[in-house]
Amino acid sequence: MESVNPRPKGLFILLLLTFFNTGSSIFFGLLTVLFLRPTEVELKKEKLEMAKSIIEIKELGMDSLATLLEKVQGMTDVLNHHFLGVNLVNIGVCLLGGVSAFFMLQRNHLGFHGYIIYNLLASINVYFFVSPSMVPTVILIVNLLVSLVFILLYAKHLPWMRGSSNTDSI
Repeated sequence: MESVNPRPKGLFILLLLTFFNTGSSIFFGLLTVLFLRPTEVELKKEKLEMAKSIIEIKELGMDSLATLLEKVQGMTDVLNHHFLGVNLVNIGVCLLGGVSAFFMLQRNHLGFHGYIIYNLLASINVYFFVSPSMVPTVILIVNLLVSLVFILLYAKHLPWMRGSSNTDSI
C-alpha cells in the first residue's frame, strides 16, 4: 500500500519538524529539571536586570512595552515558583505531540486529533500555573496562530492518513 500511495513529502517535512521540536523540548526539559534549576541568586540577578530594562524603556516613553515586560516578569516569577510542575507539564505535553506525530507517520489519523490537543495544551499550559490577568494576550495569540498554521498544514494530509488515494505528493 505504501508503494501505491507514498507518504507526501510535505507531510514528511512537517513530521520531521514536529519530531525535532518535541524531541528537543523533552530533552532540554529533562536537562532543566535534572541539572539546570536556577538558584535564588540567579533569579534575583535576572529580576534586577529586567527591572533596569523596564526603567530604561519607561524613560524612552514606551509605556506599553514596559507594561508587557512587567507582566512577563510577574509571569516568570510565578513559573519559577512552580519550577518542577511547569517543566513536567511541558515535558508531558511534548510527549503527546511526539506520540501524535508518530501516529500520523503510521497513517493513523487519530494522531492528527492528538496533535490538535497537543497544540491547544502547548498554547494554554501556562494558565495551569499563572493567572490569566498576568499573561500578556499577545503571547496567547501568537501561540494560537502558529498552532493553527501547523494544524492546517497537517489537515491537508488527512486523506493520506486515512488511506485515501486522492492526496497530492508535494
